[in-house]
Amino acid sequence: MKPMLGQPTNIVLIGCGAVSQLYYSPALKELEKLQIVRVNALFDPNPDNIRLVQKSFPQAKVIAGLDEIAAPNFDLAIIASPPQYHAGQTIQLLPAGLSVLCEKPMAASVAEAEEMIKAAETAPGLLAIGLFRRFFPATQTIHKILSLNILGNIQSFSFSEGGYFQWPVQSQSYFKKTTAHGVLADIGVHLLDLMIWWFGNPTEVIYEDDTMGGIEVNCSLQCKFKENFTGEVRLSRDCILPNSYLIHGTKGWLKWDVNDAPNQIQLGLKDSSFAIDARIYDVDPQNPFSLGEASYNFEQSFTSQIYNLIAAKEGKEALMVPAEEAIKSLRVIESCYQNRTLMSMPWLSESELKNAHQINAQI
Repeated sequence: MKPMLGQPTNIVLIGCGAVSQLYYSPALKELEKLQIVRVNALFDPNPDNIRLVQKSFPQAKVIAGLDEIAAPNFDLAIIASPPQYHAGQTIQLLPAGLSVLCEKPMAASVAEAEEMIKAAETAPGLLAIGLFRRFFPATQTIHKILSLNILGNIQSFSFSEGGYFQWPVQSQSYFKKTTAHGVLADIGVHLLDLMIWWFGNPTEVIYEDDTMGGIEVNCSLQCKFKENFTGEVRLSRDCILPNSYLIHGTKGWLKWDVNDAPNQIQLGLKDSSFAIDARIYDVDPQNPFSLGEASYNFEQSFTSQIYNLIAAKEGKEALMVPAEEAIKSLRVIESCYQNRTLMSMPWLSESELKNAHQINAQI
């Protein structure tokens, strides 16, 4: 049962592109119905984006710039703009008295992320990062299973995500190396955040990708941890992968299907002839043997992360994804890019492979 909150939180939504249209708008609309938030303002340099989002929030005014945003008129800013703007917008708004929920990745570099954390240390508001997968019942249950050592000592893991790229981008800059990175900084930031949340920081990472002057479409990581187990990660934007996380321990194994099962996991125990395909339910703290709702989707995780920041600001919940947590995956990503090697690509011809190595040598 969620704690009761105070007066509706006044929201300004910065960036009205795909992530706002698909996820933040439905989440905020639901929270408005519950009188938890009030969307008061929208900002986006593209008027077409604003028109689409404003259909859900006709009362929200359109602002021309961030200098119009300050407390007490606004309580919370959701920054859903492109990553290259995250740091500057966050650093501008935190001293203005707002709390900030910044979309992933939290910044374009570790140095920018550190400046955001520094700004939050002296600001009256809180800074949270939109790594929404931490709010899935499945990922939280996996975290609990691992913390209770139910699988025993971890021996290995294999995480893979991939499929044909279908995100509704609106600009070619999404694919330009000067303004964006590829699959590792996109899908990978979610995967690495969960990996670090569950296992801690890796002590060693070997990284390969297919970058040949642009951004990576495929990549792989071999990660080693202080407990002396290893794991492999595979990401792709142009081939279909299992889209599953598999963890092996001395007492059993656990499997989670990423895109299809935010509230479902599979669990097997050592030397057992059976395995569990488990659906995860809410429980009432006053009656833990009574199952509540089981339905859950991506939109609900966005609702949960907005609620969590508001509740944390009121001192009623701990902040689920503070910036100090989110920067950990960003550090791994930046180290991978700095120490990358060209991955094996047997599908290329001999001449194509030669050109690939020549281009790679110049990067």
